[in-house]
Amino acid sequence: MAPKKAAIQNTLKQNTCNMIFYDDSFVKTAFFTKEIPNWEIPIFYFDFDLQYTGFVRSETTPQIKNLTLLSPKNGSLRKDLKSVIEQISKKRSLVIIDSLNGFFNALEGNKDVGRLVNSFLMLLVTSARHTKSTVLVGILSKLNEENNWVLYNTGRSVIDNDHFTKIQLDGKENSILTKLLNSDNSND
Repeated sequence: MAPKKAAIQNTLKQNTCNMIFYDDSFVKTAFFTKEIPNWEIPIFYFDFDLQYTGFVRSETTPQIKNLTLLSPKNGSLRKDLKSVIEQISKKRSLVIIDSLNGFFNALEGNKDVGRLVNSFLMLLVTSARHTKSTVLVGILSKLNEENNWVLYNTGRSVIDNDHFTKIQLDGKENSILTKLLNSDNSND
């Protein structure tokens, strides 16, 4: 494994929850595609935008044997979350939420959708802590005037916590730049 890849994976392992901020969904999918094979533990991938699933089904991206793709639809989200929470509380795993925007969309129409999404995320993170599992949450986002991350299309605030690792992805010349962000969203 190259030093840069090892550094990213070590950064992701340091905190249970990692927020991956991006403004280009192809850069996010490329990041996950490059990162997933580096993990030898069970991986649960909640694919709300179905982009990664599409790449796997078209064989553009190889299917990884330790990867379980979850495309919550037709009311399966709660059942899928319950199953993953049970599994990650017993065995070290990686959980990918792709994306927080899609998570909100899947629950749209529910009363207090923001609280519901935050509650599900906190259940995942709490269960993950017991086994030193890792949760990655992809977020199509931008910084608002107050320098806070908000969901790109809706402007909803993104859950923030000093214990979360925050990484910003940028695509540049066929490569992915990762910037580790400070609590004030700066990267210096």
